[in-house]
Amino acid sequence: MTEGLRERKMRLTREQMEAAAVEIAYAEGVAAVTVDRVCAAAMVSRSTFFNYFPSLEQAIFGSPLEFDPELTTRILTERSGDLVVASSLIVMESVRGQADNPVTKKRLALFSREPGVTSRVSWSSGTSTDRLVAVLTSWLDEHPDDARLEGVAHETEARLAVNLSIALGDEAQRHVREVDGELVIDIDTFTRIRRQLTALVTPQG
Repeated sequence: MTEGLRERKMRLTREQMEAAAVEIAYAEGVAAVTVDRVCAAAMVSRSTFFNYFPSLEQAIFGSPLEFDPELTTRILTERSGDLVVASSLIVMESVRGQADNPVTKKRLALFSREPGVTSRVSWSSGTSTDRLVAVLTSWLDEHPDDARLEGVAHETEARLAVNLSIALGDEAQRHVREVDGELVIDIDTFTRIRRQLTALVTPQG
């Protein structure tokens, strides 16, 4: 469908505000971003800002993630024995796969530079989490042999795996390298941190 003049104007206004928010965060850190500064840079009013974004965080980090079925199937097939690592990789690859413009590339850099903040904020709405839980639940329904917990609903196992993957991803982001604006993901880092998490949740004695 051809984009109309009104739709184009709305898209450009949204992109202008996102670019302003991300540029401030990239240059000065996430804590430096305020609605007033974004509005001033994008030359819009506060009411216009909140017509487009429910929160400042969404302007900085973008809308909740959409998970591509082809991507999730590939990763879950490759990592079917560890849904925690698979979940982390799905999120990282989903974000990185959108890096087709400067704003998205700078967002990715923020995840590397300020992992604690970005992980907490980007998952705070719950929408991305719920979508990923639904992906894993469907996978376990279709591949019950991949379930690790006996007598536990697949949705519960999926939710536990996603919750652990948030902790895994947060720590892994502290070790991700930024090279020429691109994030370099080392799978060995995810595996090592996964072993550390396993050691922590396994009782001694």
